[in-house]
Amino acid sequence: MEVSMRALLELRAQAASGALPQDTLRKVARTAVFTIDKGNRTLGMELAVRTANGQLVDPLKISTYKLNALHDDANARIEKNMETTPVSPPPATPPGARTYTIAVRVHNFVCRMNEPAEIALALHDASGAKLTEHLLLRWPTNHISTALVVFTDFGGDIIKSEKIYLVSNIVRIGNMDAQNIDNRRSSVAQTPPVVSPSARSMRRPFGVACADIKRFVNIDCPSPDKHIQVPFYAYEKENLDCLLKKIIANRDIKDAKHSQGLWVSVRLVEGDLKQIREENPHLVVGNTAVARKMGFPEVIMPGDARNDLYVTVCGGSFSKGGGKSSERNIELIAKVVDKHGQTFPGVISVGAGVPLVNEYTSVVYYHDDRPRWQETFKVCLNIEEFKEAHLVFLCRHRSSNEAKDRAERHFALSYLRLMQREGTTTPDTQHNLCVYKIDKRANQSEAEETCLGLPSRRDELPAGAEHGLARGVLQLVPRDSLAVSTKLCSTKGNLRRLKMEHALRGRYATECIDATASSTERRVGQVPARYIGRPVQYTDAVMVWVILAANAGDAALKRLLMCMKCIESLIRLIVRSRQLRSALGDRASDSEFCLLFEALLKQLVWLMRCGDHALTCQGSALKYLPHAVPHIIKVYPDTELSAYIVRALEALPLGRLSKQRMLALLELVRGPLCSQPSARALLLPHLAATTRALLRDKAEQCRVWQWDREAAHKSRSVGKAARLLGADTAKLPDHTHHQQIVCIRP
Repeated sequence: MEVSMRALLELRAQAASGALPQDTLRKVARTAVFTIDKGNRTLGMELAVRTANGQLVDPLKISTYKLNALHDDANARIEKNMETTPVSPPPATPPGARTYTIAVRVHNFVCRMNEPAEIALALHDASGAKLTEHLLLRWPTNHISTALVVFTDFGGDIIKSEKIYLVSNIVRIGNMDAQNIDNRRSSVAQTPPVVSPSARSMRRPFGVACADIKRFVNIDCPSPDKHIQVPFYAYEKENLDCLLKKIIANRDIKDAKHSQGLWVSVRLVEGDLKQIREENPHLVVGNTAVARKMGFPEVIMPGDARNDLYVTVCGGSFSKGGGKSSERNIELIAKVVDKHGQTFPGVISVGAGVPLVNEYTSVVYYHDDRPRWQETFKVCLNIEEFKEAHLVFLCRHRSSNEAKDRAERHFALSYLRLMQREGTTTPDTQHNLCVYKIDKRANQSEAEETCLGLPSRRDELPAGAEHGLARGVLQLVPRDSLAVSTKLCSTKGNLRRLKMEHALRGRYATECIDATASSTERRVGQVPARYIGRPVQYTDAVMVWVILAANAGDAALKRLLMCMKCIESLIRLIVRSRQLRSALGDRASDSEFCLLFEALLKQLVWLMRCGDHALTCQGSALKYLPHAVPHIIKVYPDTELSAYIVRALEALPLGRLSKQRMLALLELVRGPLCSQPSARALLLPHLAATTRALLRDKAEQCRVWQWDREAAHKSRSVGKAARLLGADTAKLPDHTHHQQIVCIRP
């Protein structure tokens, strides 16, 4: 009974969470009902009569005969379910969940260090690539506490992955050289550090703690609160990234003292952050830090607004310069500035669990002109502010001598535009940036503003730039470079996707015009100059050109016929292009679009006035144009569209294509155009007048009689075939039922 009660409580929590789909919720409800009935049967209590759906039946509102029948059915159902009940209890979570969260609690950090430090905790895959944002902890703390971080947005691949590494980069905050270590310190110590960081302190590499936690990332883990040691490996000569790769590759590492390290407990929870707050609130109470996956989850839930730009400083190559005989101790400072050189305050996240800052400062490697940082920070900026923002990277030499270090200034600058010149956000790739030397007498804000007039990436440099490229206080250093990579995770209107899709559609329209122009003879009717003098951004210009070529011979008519058959797809292309441009905030071209589309409708009216040589094209236009109307009314006024359609139908002679005309009117009446009163007021009078004229036309009556005669002949043919084959006429396939014929009888 205890197991049943626990299972019932878990089922109730799942049903009350409100995060289950309907089919899973029904399954949970049925399981809960069966658990209750089973418990009542075990305790010898009265049977609760239910329907097949699990709803309780009120004995006072049902007949005795029906109540007895439901009672027998309920007994049979309970006995059958008890015979097939599995021994194991039902799963605690529904099997359809596809989002997982890893909760990591940091209990202690034991290390021989006499200075403050930063501990950056993140998850990496089997190759060492970073999967999540990192949690930033200050060490040591002034009081005994444990830090909790939840890594969210994982999908089912986290369960199938071969290895999951919990990696912690330890960075020492202090002078260039570490102080003498005379005792072992731990984060559980209540005494504050001897040395406090100052404004002249620098971030120096100290070591890496790394361990594979895949065996603990399991829903059925028996001891989720077990303390796990993450061994610490001290930094020697190579950078922290190389040290991490050496650890993952299981190479022999000297002086690997496993008595030092990080002590954590790991737990895998099924569900996203919202579901965890509802079902496991103890995991996200207080100051719980949330580190998201560096990418989108498998399922993006409604309301999950996100606009994160992850910037990874990969490495750089710098010349000595300045008359120095040894290599520099390079410190990189990154910040976001506008076009005037003003810094955006509080838009850089150096890690989860700490507030936003104005700039990011890298680790300093001793005497290394080719540092490999591989450090990641996040830019939290609204997508609307990307247009005027760019990342600036300032390089500075840090001296071991405090007096000399105080006199050092930034010697070089690189920058990266967050929005490219064509209006798209910076692509998700690695950027090889140019490095510009800063004049010693220059002001820092002046240099940050001047850089916008110079190329940002090395692939943008003009020919001959290696011989000299300067602007104001900046001068290109041809041999130097800085490599950074970016990754944008945005759900607040993907501006880049909209812009790129619109550009591709515009390019397609231009290529269509070029292809049409190359195959059209010179004696084609005159084309408006605005379609030739500049690139066209809308496909309706192509269609206007093709319609104007209707009198240019068989080749032009064939091309026009293909255009009419594809008119729905072409109209959809026009409409989508207009919608994308409107989504980008371009309202200035609305009048131009209306003029272009109006020209297209006028040419369709002109097409209906053409002679017998365009009869096939006219029939195709009547057949396929009504299917494009639901798309047109999204970007063009329905009243004006209805007026042009009526003009086109009136331009077609009454005795021409009567069947296609009536089918087109039938499709228009059934479509969304007639649901608008103003458009319906124009279309219905024309429909009535056309029907009246056709009823009075004797030639049309002859055609109706001929259609009836053909239909009767087909019916007799089917009956004859049925008699010969010995089958029922209703069972014979009639291939003519797909053709919709509108007959007008007097």
